[in-house]
Amino acid sequence: MINIGELEKKFNSFNKFNLVFASFFFSLMTLCVKNIDERIPIYELVFFRSLLSLIITLFIINQKNINPWGKNKQLLILRGVLGTLALVCIFYAIRNMPLSISTVIQYTYPIFISIFAGMFINEKITRNLVFALIIGWIGILIILNPTQLSNLNFEIENISILIAFLGAICTALAYITVKKLSFTEDIYVIIEYFPLVSFITLSPIVFINWVTPNWNELIWIIGIGLFTQLGQTFLTIGLKNLPASEASTINYLQVLFGSIWGVLFFNELININFLLGALLVLLGTIISTTKIIKRI
Repeated sequence: MINIGELEKKFNSFNKFNLVFASFFFSLMTLCVKNIDERIPIYELVFFRSLLSLIITLFIINQKNINPWGKNKQLLILRGVLGTLALVCIFYAIRNMPLSISTVIQYTYPIFISIFAGMFINEKITRNLVFALIIGWIGILIILNPTQLSNLNFEIENISILIAFLGAICTALAYITVKKLSFTEDIYVIIEYFPLVSFITLSPIVFINWVTPNWNELIWIIGIGLFTQLGQTFLTIGLKNLPASEASTINYLQVLFGSIWGVLFFNELININFLLGALLVLLGTIISTTKIIKRI
């Protein structure tokens, strides 16, 4: 029998590394999405991801005898809606853009978190954190420079870029709701509402336009569900213990992971400008992480 309590203790013992693990597992999720044939619609991938995550989370909730409905139902539902929108946009961007670039655009969300955290949860933005965000943002701009993209022979439609940025904005808002909910809700209830809302809202669309995945696609789909569940668990635990704006800079590491997978598995080109941008992103992460280590 799985001892959920012992697993939780192990997760919490990772302390400052929770968000690093979250970035790694989310990057593996993007790898799975990229490997699935385009005949499977985006909304169906999100549906399957939600179904697997919901099954796992409800099992844990049942083992821990937690009230699955939570206290702040309106905010929990909002977190689910924002997460669903973000995931649809992210999956669309991954499928229609190089993995390295789609990951970079997605990870513009910390700048939006910094704005929203000040607006909605009154978090103080320190000078060190602003410095870390600026460095990471400069790195992202270097990577997204039009000349840089042309040098890498990338052709990206404007609609794909806009949808990717919409995904980043929804992700930032979802982070804020998770942080606010973490003060009153069990982490597994917060995690549960994301796939629950996705499953309910996407079910009619999926069943009307059903496409049966083959065995190879099914393996990648299972990977999406498992890696996202692991990433979501580490992310929620990490956000529970850190300010949302500060924690978000650590997740810049997914840019590095995504770039590595793009090179290794999809033969994406990486030049000196991309490396410079990635290094600046990593530097911003190190500055933020060092601050967290000192405080802990």
